[in-house]
Amino acid sequence: MKEHIKFGLILLIFCVFSAGLLSVANGFTAPIIAQAELEKALASYESIFGDAADDFKEYDQDKLNKIKEENKAIDKIFIAQKDGKVVGYGINFKATGFGGDMVNAIGILLDGDKIAGFRNISNQETSGFGTRITTEEYYPLYEGKSAAGPVELSPNPDKENQVPWLTGATVTSKGVLAGDNAVIDVYNKYLKEGK
Repeated sequence: MKEHIKFGLILLIFCVFSAGLLSVANGFTAPIIAQAELEKALASYESIFGDAADDFKEYDQDKLNKIKEENKAIDKIFIAQKDGKVVGYGINFKATGFGGDMVNAIGILLDGDKIAGFRNISNQETSGFGTRITTEEYYPLYEGKSAAGPVELSPNPDKENQVPWLTGATVTSKGVLAGDNAVIDVYNKYLKEGK
């Protein structure tokens, strides 16, 4: 009986020591990872907005926290500016795909309530199927779509309220769609016309 207690205590000590090491390692790497994700998001918005914007500022954190309470899919919001004037918003959203969590970015132009573009920031989707959301063929299918109301999936998204449905990647497509509509809802409730 004493041997079981002895081995249990040894195992407990190893677990505590390992958890402490992981905590210290996380403390060092978390800021680096957060900075890398921020840089990737900003690069995505530079690509999405192109010449339409020349600066991106992070949205007010208190307002963002209130939005996130209502809509868990929203991750970050950026204000897109051109010559100091607000021209749109970049919204990062989390979605669940076939491979797990993913983070995507949608840019919306205030002029005409149009989607400026879409980019994937991170994913764990199946190569050749869900990862098609990261391709230069997929991205343009969002440009010019309406942000005035919900969008729907279509294998041939030729209408302004349709976004791409990837055959063979239904779970990925539906996850992205849920995030798209969460972004559009937040845009219309909180961001459009300075609400």
